[in-house]
Amino acid sequence: MVSPAFSRRLSPSEQDALWQKIKVSFLFEAADWQPLLLNGVPLGLLNPKWYQKLVQDWPLRQEALSDGLYLQADDWADMGQNLQSLAQAWHEAGLFRGWRGEMFDVRNDAAEPLFALERSAFRPLGLLSRAVHINGLADEGGRLKLWIGRRSPNKAVDPNKLDNLVGGGIASGETVWQAMMREGWEEAGLSQAQLETSVYGGQYLSMRAVARGLHREWLHIFDVVLPEGVRPENQDGEVAEFVCMTLDEALEALIDGLFMNDAMVATVDMLHRYGLIDEAHPLSHWFRLRKQAGGLG
Repeated sequence: MVSPAFSRRLSPSEQDALWQKIKVSFLFEAADWQPLLLNGVPLGLLNPKWYQKLVQDWPLRQEALSDGLYLQADDWADMGQNLQSLAQAWHEAGLFRGWRGEMFDVRNDAAEPLFALERSAFRPLGLLSRAVHINGLADEGGRLKLWIGRRSPNKAVDPNKLDNLVGGGIASGETVWQAMMREGWEEAGLSQAQLETSVYGGQYLSMRAVARGLHREWLHIFDVVLPEGVRPENQDGEVAEFVCMTLDEALEALIDGLFMNDAMVATVDMLHRYGLIDEAHPLSHWFRLRKQAGGLG
């Protein structure tokens, strides 16, 4: 049986246009950010606004040194409780919107969870979060199309933007695989049997300045090929619609900036892994530099 494939490779001009789009979308100047060290461990990055707010509002021990802002607590549970209370106070004061009532794990460099924190506080503090993205591919007579979701107008981040078939944060206590299975059902109505055919493509670090602070997130990317006649169905109200796009239609939407940034990364990564991008192109080099094998734990 011949595996389904895309109808063509990307032209040099299409690759150049995608490369320019990615360069503009992922701007980060390290000199503009101060490290945030929690109990001596470098875990966040702060812009001047949130640096000053932490210096002003942190209730426990702190020290501002040349290599960053040090916040101290008795232990990790105490650290988490105080940051959660501080984030709640900032939200109630109107300093940032989009409170989710969902917890993400703050992890060290060894990927060990230290404490859980409200997910909307990760950007102000520049903490590293994790998410899963599933590229949905439609097998139509041996040729591949892309299942693209349009985000609900009620989403706190990037409402109405185009998205992957599935995209969502990894909740506190979840493994990557568990989050992929949960989000696959909630956002696209895919069964366990369908999701178990997914191929793991690795993880990428997405980092860019945003209005609320700094977006720093490991994107764990999967591909799933849905047989002809299978249509995704949203279950949780977070997706307004699904559209099955040809490669040409998806490329036009990517280049026109209609995709949310992380979905753009996941989609172009998939095109790269399917061999549609020249290995000598700077776009390929950018993806190779930012990719890690990752894990599903």
